[in-house]
Amino acid sequence: MPVATDAKRGRPRYGEDREKVVKFSCSLPPDVYDRLEKYCQDEERSKAWALSKAIIPWLEERGY
Repeated sequence: MPVATDAKRGRPRYGEDREKVVKFSCSLPPDVYDRLEKYCQDEERSKAWALSKAIIPWLEERGY
């Protein structure tokens, strides 16, 4: 199912559970990226999944 593009927020996509997601790019220090990649390989998860699981509680703790 096509979804309109929002240039300010990246490209909306549908996730594995069919909810809308936004694709974007981020930069990480090489050592952090390597650790994230290893974790995701070991757990058979996507990097997006791991980042989402970390950022959601962090934002909620700060009232966002």
